[in-house]
Amino acid sequence: MTDSVAKASSSYYVTVRGERFTCGEISGLGPQGDLGLPGQELTLTLDDCVLTDVPGAQEWALAEEGSAEPCDVTIEETVPGAPTPLTMWHLEGARPDDIADRSTTASNHETRIGRLTVHATKITPATPQ
Repeated sequence: MTDSVAKASSSYYVTVRGERFTCGEISGLGPQGDLGLPGQELTLTLDDCVLTDVPGAQEWALAEEGSAEPCDVTIEETVPGAPTPLTMWHLEGARPDDIADRSTTASNHETRIGRLTVHATKITPATPQ
């Protein structure tokens, strides 16, 4: 299996305020954030996010630029059929910045976000449990 095929089948779970939603792709994760230098701002892009029945996470993700309270966020990369996540990251001081292509369906309490830009003060890789 090539890296591009493996990457295409990955999905991501994002946990904010104890609530979990999915994203199809996330860019900006990796070693650039491991140091968490004072004053450093790290930027991640979350694509194809689906938030269903997660009002706290939805409120955080849809907050106007600069108005969301920074919080800790956990991201898990998964593949279908795997019993545990492939990789995990912990973000400190994460807050949403920009939203593109947002839609809401009231009948199933679902919000879709095409692209969510998030800033964090530190990104730390973690070992899946």
